[in-house]
Amino acid sequence: MNNLVICKSNKKRVKPKFNGMKYTLLTFTLIIILPLFYLDKKIESENKKYNYKLGEKIYNSMAIKANRVTAYKKAIQLNNNNSANTCVYFLSEVLRMNGEKINPSICNTVEILGIMKKEGWKKEKNYTKLKPGDICFTTDESLNSNGTPSHVYIFMSWAEEGKYDYAYVCDNQAKDYRGKIYHIRNIKKTENINNYQKEPFSFFMYKK
Repeated sequence: MNNLVICKSNKKRVKPKFNGMKYTLLTFTLIIILPLFYLDKKIESENKKYNYKLGEKIYNSMAIKANRVTAYKKAIQLNNNNSANTCVYFLSEVLRMNGEKINPSICNTVEILGIMKKEGWKKEKNYTKLKPGDICFTTDESLNSNGTPSHVYIFMSWAEEGKYDYAYVCDNQAKDYRGKIYHIRNIKKTENINNYQKEPFSFFMYKK
């Protein structure tokens, strides 16, 4: 019977060294750094000043009085020199001033909303998410939020930080607000200004 010979290697098996420092750094990164990174990104997203780049451009343009007056006068001109019912003319001119291609004949909320939807604008009903430069639409004259909006205006800022009622806006209704194109409007509730009903907010549109 042959003897079974087992050959043993003379080489010693080297055990991998435990690198405590690398392990500690990896653990610290996973547990501390990454959560802070994602939290920072979340806060940045929630607190960003504008909902989109066009909104920033609209806000900056309307912050300049000369631009507001130019858009206002153009809206009246397009409406046969009548300032009444020119909110869409006004908005369309502001959009054109900021690079959007809107036909000068567009004159009502149905038409402008049709263009916005076609161009991929997003709709949001939560007014607490409003950012400067967003485009707000009201209810219809019967206060029906599912009806045809009776008015459109540009949101500029809240009148008081942390309160979601009165806001600074820009629109064509200067004659009802002491000649001011940039004025305060109640977002939440119906108001009677200069003997005219001002319908409440229904939704806003923004373009990504």
